[in-house]
Amino acid sequence: MNLKHIEAFRAVMVAGSMTAAAKALFTSQPNVSRLISQLERETGLLLFQRSGVRLIPTSEGTAFFREVERAYVGLQGLANAAAQIRNLGSGRLRIAAMPSAGLTLVPHAIKRFQALHPGVTVSLHVNTSGTVNHWTASQFCDLGVAVYISEASNCDVELLSKVAAVCVMPATHRLAKKAVIKPADLRSESFISLCHGDGTRAQMDEVFVRAGVERVLAIEAQYSAICCEMVRCGMGVTLAHPVVARDFAGPDIAIRPFSPAVLFPTWLLFPPHRPRERLASAFVEVLRAEHDQVVKDQAASEPSLGRRGGARRLTAKRTPAD
Repeated sequence: MNLKHIEAFRAVMVAGSMTAAAKALFTSQPNVSRLISQLERETGLLLFQRSGVRLIPTSEGTAFFREVERAYVGLQGLANAAAQIRNLGSGRLRIAAMPSAGLTLVPHAIKRFQALHPGVTVSLHVNTSGTVNHWTASQFCDLGVAVYISEASNCDVELLSKVAAVCVMPATHRLAKKAVIKPADLRSESFISLCHGDGTRAQMDEVFVRAGVERVLAIEAQYSAICCEMVRCGMGVTLAHPVVARDFAGPDIAIRPFSPAVLFPTWLLFPPHRPRERLASAFVEVLRAEHDQVVKDQAASEPSLGRRGGARRLTAKRTPAD
């Protein structure tokens, strides 16, 4: 039994006659008849009852056809998978991202990516940077987006950008009239801070220590997005990544540049010891374009921010935790 036997049998079942099957297969009716007879001998099944020129499928033939159709569905799936691999990678892209990117930048990039590659399935998994490192290193995900690199990680690493933090405050706040916010402006202000252990939190604290400024540190949160939501609720002010702040911009929120710069790094992680997936590389191009567009749009809406905070890009194989 070979593929030609199966093709002939399926064509007869679908077309209803050997003549029609021969036409569909671009062959002769005697050839189809010969292939069906060979298939019956090989399988030991009586596939058709002959009634004059008509062929009537037997119960064995009908049951065998169901199995053939299941096999054809699988073959079609393989053909589709092969086409996707030939065109662009494996057809599925798994992305791990920390919340500040996974809740803001990455979904926008996925939308742009799927417009370019509608046949690709994208899975987004959001967790802490440490977990993003682990998921990428273990090859559970094809690409990671994180704010720091775990010391235990052996991922290939590339810097997406470093951008200056912006000050986020209620729109009615007294400082909303200022063009640039400085540490002294936040003296005695209720400050919503990132939790200890985040590398950016250490940078922020150092800026205020150097300036000799004491804030009211009554509230901490693990993620910048939560800090911004607390600002919206009128609970204080915060420093945040401009992309995160952009997604919380609205009539209740004011966003201003902050000086001196507190830089938010965003790292791209790739599984170690294997060639980079074509899908992952294609997505990174879209992610960079989305990131640069967001920074450009925000710089245009805040001229003073544009003078201070553009994205910087470089690459690295390893880096200590920020």
